[in-house]
Amino acid sequence: MDNVKFGKFVRACRQERHMTQKQLAEHLHVSDKAVSKWENGIGFPDIKLLEPLARCLGVGLLELMQSERTREEQIRTIQAEQVVSDTISQSEKLEAQRITMGKIRLLLTVSALGILYLIFAGLSSLLRAGADGDGGSLIPSQTGTWYENPIVFYIWVGIFITGCTTVAFLILRRTQQLPPVGVRIGRHRVMGLLTILMDILVVVLLHTYMANIANNTGQLCALPDAIPITAYLSNNTGSMRAQIDIPEDVVQGLEDCAYVKDLDLTVRLKAGINRVDPDNWNTLNLFLCGVNRIEAAGGIEEASIVWNTGKDASLFAGTEHLCIVSRQLFEKNGWKLGEKIRLCQYYYYRGGRQNKELFMDPLEDVTYEIAGYADIAADMKEKNGLTPPDILVPFGAVRASHHRRSIRFVAHSAAFTVSDSLHLNDFKQEMRQLGLHSLTPLSTNVSCDGDVLNVNDSVFISTATRLRQLIDTAWAFYPVLLVLIVCAGYLVTLLLLQSRRQEMALLRSLGLGRGKCFFLFFWEQFLLIVCGVLAGSLIAVLLHGNYGGSSALTGCVVGICYIIGNGLALFRLLRVSVMEALTRE
Repeated sequence: MDNVKFGKFVRACRQERHMTQKQLAEHLHVSDKAVSKWENGIGFPDIKLLEPLARCLGVGLLELMQSERTREEQIRTIQAEQVVSDTISQSEKLEAQRITMGKIRLLLTVSALGILYLIFAGLSSLLRAGADGDGGSLIPSQTGTWYENPIVFYIWVGIFITGCTTVAFLILRRTQQLPPVGVRIGRHRVMGLLTILMDILVVVLLHTYMANIANNTGQLCALPDAIPITAYLSNNTGSMRAQIDIPEDVVQGLEDCAYVKDLDLTVRLKAGINRVDPDNWNTLNLFLCGVNRIEAAGGIEEASIVWNTGKDASLFAGTEHLCIVSRQLFEKNGWKLGEKIRLCQYYYYRGGRQNKELFMDPLEDVTYEIAGYADIAADMKEKNGLTPPDILVPFGAVRASHHRRSIRFVAHSAAFTVSDSLHLNDFKQEMRQLGLHSLTPLSTNVSCDGDVLNVNDSVFISTATRLRQLIDTAWAFYPVLLVLIVCAGYLVTLLLLQSRRQEMALLRSLGLGRGKCFFLFFWEQFLLIVCGVLAGSLIAVLLHGNYGGSSALTGCVVGICYIIGNGLALFRLLRVSVMEALTRE
């Protein structure tokens, strides 16, 4: 059928019967624009309209199909009966196809719900991971979910989707009423295989890309443990980090701060055993050091201390009157573990902020129980120019003595580790609120106040900045990558389906509209893409390890983008003129 010849024939017959396009359209229950398209050779009427159109124009069906009048009445009648018979048969086939495709769409819809579940599982995994506080890592932190093992996850979802699609294929295979050019992936094995391989390649590449982001994110989250940030208090020039005056409100603020961990506090005292004679200062001959942790003593290990039964380093966190004495003092006085000794304590103070001279006044006489002894002088690694202490006592016990005597308490050193290095700016802001400020090494007014915060964060900041730049760059390029996947789906589909343009045109000529023809080919490509995405995701998981729900999300993102490109290519292919495609064949 020549569309131009057909259009001229329809116009001539309509004008012979003195009918307008609108009148003809009303008889056929179509629009006058449709009649105009037929007459201009732009389109053809639906196959069901051929017989009513022939009656309205007063010509035979065969004459209408051939677009010319014939004189052989007998031949025309026989051929017309055959055309009508073929038309009715084709109409029945199309109705059977419509019913069968309805069943297939139902099965494919179930498959699509399985794909949506993959997306839901991936998003839920990421949201729960972020809520658990792992810094937005792509690696889910929850345990106990059935899809924690991605291999099992993809196997079950793959079986579910494959089962539905297999039933759809069986219906297609066993249905004898479908037109010979229906959805038959088996007839195009090479193109189907190429589509699946392309999907596998794209999924593996995107999964590798996301695995790289996850790896960098994991390194960033693990960076605080790999490169811990330490900090300590000093005077304004940094020349003193021990025997400085740290006010009690600063000490309390450090203890309450969520960003501070492994806080080491010390306070130094002078003491004498039993009594101190003001006329004989030789009786005030012992150095006491109050510590809140054994690590604050400067390198003394818990294992190097000889403990009394039932005692350990946890005593320094309390306020009990327990002590650790040096081995020399222990042996010199012939003391025994568990023995109690009376110590006359004196505290240090200064006359002003810039006065380095120390003064001493009585604090409190306290009876301490000997909980253990050690080689304190030999074990201390950080002496900071100070004489090693003879006795170690709990920091809280010394602090309580100051409170009982209503004496202003100051600590003499403070050092700690930043617990959440990834929120370093928030930590520094909280330290500024405590009254701590930055170092001023060139200051001429040297103070003894411990109000300067020194943070060893240069290595951490440089490493974290590099990782953040890599992560931000990768995420910034991610939308571009998705657009490239859409383009890949568009180009691959366009190239692979060029050879099937005549098949599309033939389906159109048999009465299928563009929408139905589009979805016929779309579902075929959809099934191929699903197979490729599932296979690619499984291969990617085996190559890059367990990423849980994020692997499912990556595969679904690829599938969605590729399907979008596929749909755009099909839309373009179906815009071709039916007669043009058939003529090329």
